[in-house]
Amino acid sequence: MIRASLLFLAAALAVGPAAAEERRELTMTRVVVGDLDLSTETGAAAMLRRIKSAARELCALPRSELFRNTQGLEWKCRRSAMDAAVERLRAPKLTLAYAQWVSAEPADEPPSPRYR
Repeated sequence: MIRASLLFLAAALAVGPAAAEERRELTMTRVVVGDLDLSTETGAAAMLRRIKSAARELCALPRSELFRNTQGLEWKCRRSAMDAAVERLRAPKLTLAYAQWVSAEPADEPPSPRYR
């Protein structure tokens, strides 16, 4: 199989108090795909782990009293990035694994600490 990689995009929203419009900041990272067979459950599970890890790194926000209430923004960024990556790959087993993972947690709230 040819070595391939997926460019993974994450849109992190950064809104300033005086800003009239939202400002989007795009960040990219490379997630290797070529060594996995996404038509198998094992390959799909491994790819999902890689996507989750990349999204966690891309969307990480500082943990500080100065940046209160950012966990929701971080979770929305991660979900958006993961949605885009899974959709772009168009692999049925990966899509199914992602749907099962997403359905385990409420969509509008950050995940429980066990996923951190």
